[in-house]
Amino acid sequence: MEPFVPKHGPRPAMVTPVCRYSPTGHQENDCAATAAWHVMWDGDRDHSFTCETHMDLIRRRWMYDDRHPVSPDCGMPGALWLYTEQRCGFPDESDRTDVATLAATLLAAGTETP
Repeated sequence: MEPFVPKHGPRPAMVTPVCRYSPTGHQENDCAATAAWHVMWDGDRDHSFTCETHMDLIRRRWMYDDRHPVSPDCGMPGALWLYTEQRCGFPDESDRTDVATLAATLLAAGTETP
């Protein structure tokens, strides 16, 4: 059993997200069932989509940072992973201001931004 995160390189853009689980790591062997879950694997922001069946396998076999049900914003350019809301979405103007203020505060304090 492979204990590490099953990262298999870049994933193609999709109109309807599909499960990208592959037992071999080769794209031609992808499950391709309709995705039910969006999984954030780690702090490098590596993420993927998976079906119900393979989400069960993931939960039993691997560690991941977060997950949420697939929504229309998942995978869209500019969308962010909104941990507290358990979904992907687009920050509103006040969120962008808060992030900019936090980054400026951290830089002024000599702390690197996350």
